[in-house]
Amino acid sequence: MKKFKFKWKSSYVLIASMVIGCLIGIFLKDIVGYIKPLGDIFINLLFTIVVPLVFFLVSSSIAKFGNGKKLGKIVRTTLIVFLTTSLISSIFMLGTMSLIKPSITNTIPSDSVTLESVDIKEKIVDALTVNDFSEILSRQHLLPLIIFAILIGFGVALSKEKGEPVKKFLESMTDILLKVIDIIMYYAPIGICAYFASLIKDMGPEIIGSYTSYLIIYIGACIVYFGLFYSLYAFLGRGKKGIKDMWKNISTSALTSLATCSSIATLPVNIETSKKLNIKKDVSSVSLSLGAAVHMEGSSMGTILKIMFLFGIYGMNFYSVPTILIALVLATFVCMAMSGIPSGGLISEILIITIFGFPTSSYLLLTTIAWLIDAPATCLNATGDIPSLLIIDKHIKE
Repeated sequence: MKKFKFKWKSSYVLIASMVIGCLIGIFLKDIVGYIKPLGDIFINLLFTIVVPLVFFLVSSSIAKFGNGKKLGKIVRTTLIVFLTTSLISSIFMLGTMSLIKPSITNTIPSDSVTLESVDIKEKIVDALTVNDFSEILSRQHLLPLIIFAILIGFGVALSKEKGEPVKKFLESMTDILLKVIDIIMYYAPIGICAYFASLIKDMGPEIIGSYTSYLIIYIGACIVYFGLFYSLYAFLGRGKKGIKDMWKNISTSALTSLATCSSIATLPVNIETSKKLNIKKDVSSVSLSLGAAVHMEGSSMGTILKIMFLFGIYGMNFYSVPTILIALVLATFVCMAMSGIPSGGLISEILIITIFGFPTSSYLLLTTIAWLIDAPATCLNATGDIPSLLIIDKHIKE
């Protein structure tokens, strides 16, 4: 049974399923509609497990702390690492675009879009809290769920002896849900195959459009960033052994994020990967849960791409110090803040348009780019949590 489990969850099996899905999407388009539900079942299973998994992981970890000192250190270290890596990814994309300087051949759509005004203070409140308990039981409100789980964990820890039965219950439920993830991952090769078939069928014609050059640049930048900087982060975390361990175990997270286009759906897989890397459960549960909500290296790179694309298509000068600084702030800090808000991408794109003074019709350009780069951006967003986790784990142990 263990041998079968190893083969079924093996990266080679997942890669093969991805290749088969691509071939089906290219050569057998007529059957994609029939197998797509198999992929929907896979992502729905992952989405279903996310909310209880995050709640029990975080609350059980906090309950075991007994005080908030270690939690505070984990959260501080996590946010510093995530902010730093997101800023690095933004600067890297800025440098890549400045070096290549792709030409603009597209025309601006004539359709106009009416955009509502954005109240940033209100959106921040929405990112951190909900006004009804039922709304917290949704993957769309991951940050409020994490905050609620932290409060429950503190309540259990402060209750001391009276909280012991609840603490054991939280730990037991965490172990049970991790076993459920093992069961779901038996189905991963089928789900990933079906999802890639659907993605290739739907995106194939669009890739050949006028956005091809920017898409190619973005994908190339993602590949270089993935290979170079993730190896660097792994080295900073555990030296040469960290690089070897990361590349040995990261493929499952990468393939799942590419197939599902969801950091949240990849969270259960990242947790499995963290176990293989021997990361402490209290560190991985808090850091990975936060990572799924706010760590967005791919989206930061995508924001730079969008901004520079609009400056190019409108013939505006991007290379001034204030413009570059505003772009980096949008790509790093705002991108992280908006990621925890339902329709956060919409709000980020509205901010790009309003801050730089582009016409509302340019919103159509941004949404098209966002749709095209969604898969590689999500891959960096979700997979980047793993090498960053090695750095976080190192500093927590020190």
